[in-house]
Amino acid sequence: MAAEPVGVIKSRNNTINGNVAGAKSSKKAPNERKEAKKEPSLIEHVLFYVYVIGVWTAFLSYSWTQEALAKEDFDGKKFHFTHTQVFLQSSANMLVALVAICLETWYKSGDFTLNAGVNLKHWLIASLGYQGAHFFGLHSLHYVSFPVQIVIKSCKTVPVLIGEVLIAGEKATLKKCVSVVILSLGVILFLFFKPSKKKGIAAGTGDDEFEMTSEFFFGLFMILLALICDGIYGPYQSFIKNTYEKCGAFHLMFNMNLWQGIFSFLFALGDGELMQFLGFVQQHPSVIPYLINFCASMAIGSSFIYLLQRSCGALTVTKTTTVRKLFSVLFSAFYFGHTISAVQWIGVVVVFSTKFTAPMVAGQMSALLGFQKQRQAKQKIN
Repeated sequence: MAAEPVGVIKSRNNTINGNVAGAKSSKKAPNERKEAKKEPSLIEHVLFYVYVIGVWTAFLSYSWTQEALAKEDFDGKKFHFTHTQVFLQSSANMLVALVAICLETWYKSGDFTLNAGVNLKHWLIASLGYQGAHFFGLHSLHYVSFPVQIVIKSCKTVPVLIGEVLIAGEKATLKKCVSVVILSLGVILFLFFKPSKKKGIAAGTGDDEFEMTSEFFFGLFMILLALICDGIYGPYQSFIKNTYEKCGAFHLMFNMNLWQGIFSFLFALGDGELMQFLGFVQQHPSVIPYLINFCASMAIGSSFIYLLQRSCGALTVTKTTTVRKLFSVLFSAFYFGHTISAVQWIGVVVVFSTKFTAPMVAGQMSALLGFQKQRQAKQKIN
């Protein structure tokens, strides 16, 4: 056999060594990528704080306007046009979502679509539950205080869990079951450890607002209906997102508010509320700034939440919205003069911290159950 030229042998060895080095470097690549993880830029830091402060400010303003419209007098008259209120809110949200869809389509150079190919039946069912959740939630404020409403409404995990099992066919995880128990404990602390009633306090103020009157129970019934509606539209939204790939956050926002607005408009038109509302606004124009703030703050807050989720993820959104709910309760208590006892504040913290405490408790329980199963298996072997 003829000997190969020295240049060919060297070339082959270089190729082999290069492949080996490439293989070694490829094995190190993941670690090197972790070490070289890009730090957020100054602009990203600034945007993060803008989004968070935007969520807090917008929804604090929204919460204040909700309670002000339900509780305050406008030239001696009360505002009680809930269907129209939901219609106005839906219109503002729908316009913001429409603009966002147009900008997103233009930026990505994609195909323009509004319904994202979703079956109309799904939009109607989800939107009807959405409309009920907002209507009953807003209507309850005429009978209970805002802190009561927001604390109990924060228990939407319970009906959503039931809805996921019945509608989406999902299994109830240990973490969600633990969440239900913790939420229930927090609500019990909040509702049944009311502040002691002081002498000389008039009915309907401060210490009297937790009295178990027929009006209070009707308000709780409204919140219960709102929670049931949460249990319908929440899982249905998840079903739509998981089934239709083209359906993004702004498609959900647009279509849910489009059909919610249509339902609310028909309800307001059918029972004569719409014409009464127009007459009320004409006679009491001082309500107009409240309505503008109500619509604008909700639409702006929803946009900030979307931007925050897209840039920082769902966990950051959860933390941000939890803090904003606590701020809303604090602001409502001080601005509107609600008296809340120390034990009730503990209940508030228990409810709002459930999303962080439930995973820890569930993890400890899983570890304990796993340890017990291992011990039982060893005992059987012995």
